Amino acid sequence: MITITKKAAEEISLSTHNPETQGLIIRFAVDQTDNGFQYLMGFDERRDGDIHLESNGVEYILAYEQKALLEGMVVDFDQLQAGEDYSFVFMNPNDPDYTEPEQGHAPAKA
Repeated sequence: MITITKKAAEEISLSTHNPETQGLIIRFAVDQTDNGFQYLMGFDERRDGDIHLESNGVEYILAYEQKALLEGMVVDFDQLQAGEDYSFVFMNPNDPDYTEPEQGHAPAKA
């Protein structure tokens, strides 16, 4: 469903040590806006109708209604440009603005 890279999994795991996130699971979501897809990620409680999965040792949830928008997405933690801060990167072949990275480690556009 969603692939969380090892680097992203390590960064998410660090966040689970925060007392405010105890008992919560990372949730992925996407908003479709006039400017394209906006990705959302945060700790949340599991709700009825959620899909509950795991990737690289990280449990995650998403709303069933979001499945078609998020299926095949890769979440990484990397620098977009040399010298920039590290951040979460969402590579989603379902995003109309998605361009496959040159390294070829991201999903191919469907």
